[in-house]
Amino acid sequence: MFSDPIVLPSQAIFPLGIAVAYLALCLYMLSSRKLDSPIDRLFLAYLLLTVLWSLDLVVILSNVPPLLPGLSWPHLVSYLLILLGITYWTFARAFLQNFWQTVWAWVGAGMGLLLAAALNMGWLALSSELFTWSNGWVNPDNAAFVLSVAWWLFFMTLAAYNGLVQAVSTPSPAHKNRIRYLILSTLLLVAGYGLYLTLLEPFWTTGLIIIGVGGVLATYTVVVENLLDLGTVTRWVMSGFILTVVTVSVYLVGIYLVETFLGDFLAQTLARYVDKSLAVAVVTALFLTVIYSPIRQVSQYLTNRLLFGQHYDYQEVIQKYTHLISNRLYLGELANVAMSYINQVLGVNRSALFILDSESGEQLLLRTLPATGTNGVPKTISLKKDTPITQRLIVEQRPLAQYTIDISLQFKNAPEYDRQTLRALNYEWFIPILKKEQLIGIFALGPKKSGRPYTDQDMRLLNTLADQIALALENATLFDGMQRNLAEITQMKNLMANVFDSMDNGVITMDILGKITLYNRAAEAILAVPSEECVGLPYSEVLTPLNNTIFPNLIANVARRENHYTDYEIISDLPGRGRVNLSLNLAPLKDAQDQTQGVTIVVDDVTETKRLRAVHDMFRRYVSPAVVDRLPSNPFDLQLGGHRQEVSILFADIRGFTAFSEKLTPEELVDTLNEYLSMAAGSILMFEGMLDKFIGDAVMGIFNAPLEQSDHILRAVRAAAAMQRVITDYHKNIGEERGLTFGVGIHAGEAVVGNVGMSDRMDYTAIGDTVNVAKRIQENAPGGKILMSEAVYQAVKNSVQAVFYQEMPLRGREQSVKTYELLYADADYR
Repeated sequence: MFSDPIVLPSQAIFPLGIAVAYLALCLYMLSSRKLDSPIDRLFLAYLLLTVLWSLDLVVILSNVPPLLPGLSWPHLVSYLLILLGITYWTFARAFLQNFWQTVWAWVGAGMGLLLAAALNMGWLALSSELFTWSNGWVNPDNAAFVLSVAWWLFFMTLAAYNGLVQAVSTPSPAHKNRIRYLILSTLLLVAGYGLYLTLLEPFWTTGLIIIGVGGVLATYTVVVENLLDLGTVTRWVMSGFILTVVTVSVYLVGIYLVETFLGDFLAQTLARYVDKSLAVAVVTALFLTVIYSPIRQVSQYLTNRLLFGQHYDYQEVIQKYTHLISNRLYLGELANVAMSYINQVLGVNRSALFILDSESGEQLLLRTLPATGTNGVPKTISLKKDTPITQRLIVEQRPLAQYTIDISLQFKNAPEYDRQTLRALNYEWFIPILKKEQLIGIFALGPKKSGRPYTDQDMRLLNTLADQIALALENATLFDGMQRNLAEITQMKNLMANVFDSMDNGVITMDILGKITLYNRAAEAILAVPSEECVGLPYSEVLTPLNNTIFPNLIANVARRENHYTDYEIISDLPGRGRVNLSLNLAPLKDAQDQTQGVTIVVDDVTETKRLRAVHDMFRRYVSPAVVDRLPSNPFDLQLGGHRQEVSILFADIRGFTAFSEKLTPEELVDTLNEYLSMAAGSILMFEGMLDKFIGDAVMGIFNAPLEQSDHILRAVRAAAAMQRVITDYHKNIGEERGLTFGVGIHAGEAVVGNVGMSDRMDYTAIGDTVNVAKRIQENAPGGKILMSEAVYQAVKNSVQAVFYQEMPLRGREQSVKTYELLYADADYR
């Protein structure tokens, strides 16, 4: 495009450096921020405009020809100045969280651009007489440039003024500090541009450097959340300066004193060896070695007191704090002592201690402990779980500043209710109190009386104090709970007496000597001894039937060893009742100091329960356990009737038993029959089938009733296979082949399942065509074979090995039934 190479003059080095520096700041913003905030986007736009402005200066100094006729590079400087001013002001407005309408400002900036363009292009001509007041400083040739500077200065001044107003009205020191950084950055940029616009060396070079510094400081203000306190930094600088002055002064005074009082002595004594000046310097150095350290410590202490205000010893504060909160069992007293001491040490205006009162699946409910300075604070506050706020306090275990909640993008997604709740408290810092990584309380601290922000040492101290109070707070919370419970217990004392009398359980209390102190009506009925004959007397004299049991030993173990017994059953012969079964629960009776004062006994009469349990266990021997377990607890609920349900029916009959039985006596016959039927029944029960009934030398099993079984057909088949295997194994074990086998038939389909019979005698069974078909298949099954219907085969063919046996006509049915012989099935229960 250009015929001659562009030569970069030395004057362009600084503008080019500023462009590179601001471009680096842009890249840093892009890499460290998500740019989802208007503040970030506006500031990035300002940085990019500054890059263009600086590059325009480089182009001007390099005498690059204009790209477009009528649009020179100096004209572009004027336009960019106006855009820089309005962009920076808009950024400052967003930074200060002021929600003014900005339309008027952009309209004003647009008018400034139009006026500057009109003056540059000659569309608007101004008489030279209008500029006589400036003594030639402003003229028609630079009027557009001066107008752009005025427009830029207006917006920058407005940004600085808005910052000052906001800083004065903001109570939070952290917010004040952040706004001060913005104001300082603005002033540096105004000074830098002002010096540059003089176009005089060395001011314009110095101005560019200050512009770079202002941009870096503004970027630091935007990107960093916890900014260094400007006041603290200033005091650090002043402290260093004072200590330097003290050091130099001490050195000069030392030289003077040595020269005055020891100069002649050193000259006479050491004249042969060293020069007088060298001797004075050496003696002064030795002198300073002795006295400088204490002087410096005193100077450092006084400087810190002067510049940094209140000072505290970290370890001493922790020791005194630990002593103050130890053995404080009342929550109110603990909160008052703890927060008053923190207020005193750190110079805090107001503070509060919140403790966790309760929590649900989504909410934490915190209770405000009464203490000095908590007037006007809500009695309870609630925070939602799993939010950025609770994440910071509980998971990250870090303090949280209200300032951070207000300005950090991380907390923009926090529930607005939680943000408003904490903001309404008007505290500056929230320090979590944790016990085993669980939140049990929060320190809330307001601004310091000095108006200064909290230092890093303050935050370390507060974290340590939070750790120290955690155990004391937990103990006091338990004690507070006990107090509240005690009040409730006191109110319920009379009610409990009535409750004891109305209880079905017998309740007896006795003192450490065995004298009965409480004996309710249920105990009278169970033990058959009136209350009037028991209370105030030793149990051994009035409950004499219990003396012949283990009861006295239990009482002694509870009273002396504090043993506990639960559901301990004893049998005793009571007058007028005979032999009874008693269930005892015994525990120590303790006072508020956790000292054992006697024994508490709860006694239940389980005689009838034991009798019914014995009947129940006996009944299980005659009826399927599944049926027994399905019996309703209330006999009146046991009714006739059933429901239609898909079931698998298994019939098994002992083949060859008739011929075998001719050789046996009746007693041996019954024993042998029981052995084989037990094998069949055990196989059915092993696969959780219901043993329905025994029919002579046959057995019937039902699967999928009364309990549902998704694989009931396969269970029936595997149970049949188990029968054949168990009878074969039995014959091997006894070493005798008796010629007895099972003929098994299996069918699956719908049947009516339920209680059948009459109200006085019922059977839980299945009836229907499915049962009949299974029975007919079993009748036609040879010994040692398992035959199944086609319905069964189709359901299990992928899990077992079976072959077609025959199409079997069944008695009582017009249609024949296809049957299959089971060759193999897994008979192990899993």
